[in-house]
Amino acid sequence: MAEHPGKSPAVGGQLLMVGLPGPRLDRVAQELVRDLRVGGVILFARNLTEGPEAAGAFIRDLQREAAAVGEPPLLVAVDQEGGPVQRLREPFTLIPAARELGEQSTPDQVEALARQVGRELALVGFNVNFAPVLDVARGPQCPLYDRSYSADPERVAAFGGAAIRGYLAAGVLPTGKHFPGLGDTTVDSHQVLPRAISADPAREDDLLPFRRAVAAGVPAVMTAHLTVPAWEERPATLSPLALDTWLRSRLGFKGVIVTDDLEMGAIAENTEPAPAARQALTAGADLLLICNDVAAAWEAARLIAQDESMAARVRQSAGRLHGLRRRLQPPPPLERLREFL
Repeated sequence: MAEHPGKSPAVGGQLLMVGLPGPRLDRVAQELVRDLRVGGVILFARNLTEGPEAAGAFIRDLQREAAAVGEPPLLVAVDQEGGPVQRLREPFTLIPAARELGEQSTPDQVEALARQVGRELALVGFNVNFAPVLDVARGPQCPLYDRSYSADPERVAAFGGAAIRGYLAAGVLPTGKHFPGLGDTTVDSHQVLPRAISADPAREDDLLPFRRAVAAGVPAVMTAHLTVPAWEERPATLSPLALDTWLRSRLGFKGVIVTDDLEMGAIAENTEPAPAARQALTAGADLLLICNDVAAAWEAARLIAQDESMAARVRQSAGRLHGLRRRLQPPPPLERLREFL
């Protein structure tokens, strides 16, 4: 392994959630866990090509690597929202799109569905689901229309709260996303930086589902890459006003703030992932998501570790993350997954 001069990048690595290149424990994955000491990993389709049993073995290998260097369990995340965004397919429960659920189901039914999905995720070894979506999509012009339960904030809050309860009951940590709401945007943040359209500086409609989710004890909230002109021109992911003032102080959120992928076009069009990670941490984020570029993950960790002005923020976020990780249960024996399959 290459030397990384200066203060250990693991100081910054503990605040990272990273994507991994393949479906097995290779040298890159091992170094990220053992040497960079990342706080978590996120698995995508590229990590699931050999089937769910192989994915389960991969996750257990990753957890053994973390334990071998004295780390608490890794946060192991997946996007299993429903509709077009679900990495695990049959024989796992297929989840209708949120818009369909919001129109044709009840909150009790969504809670039961989330509990079932959470149990299945836990069998594989996932302990975090990046769901539910709490965006209040106004209409089909919003890129998140099918991923949003409704244009009615109360309905989004009710269904989102139900999903949160279901996942928590199953032992999987839900993540409310995307704060402070992408429902009033018309372009895709995967490509470019959206601007909020709502003229309401308090964003009452958009923040209501997040306010309710915080009250319900959601353990993590994911940021949105958008600009709210009534607040400031920086993307919310990089904005202390959005994260520290609104989410922490005004909504009273005490859990983990996780960024959306810092390689998405909305951020990358102006800022490279490593400096974006530093800016997001300064703004109030705790867990910094870099999904593809392993070199960028190392560089982000070095930037954070070597900046003494970040020391207090690092300690604060690391404390939140370690508290969350210590709550995690080890994955069940792989035989239980085999029985399900």
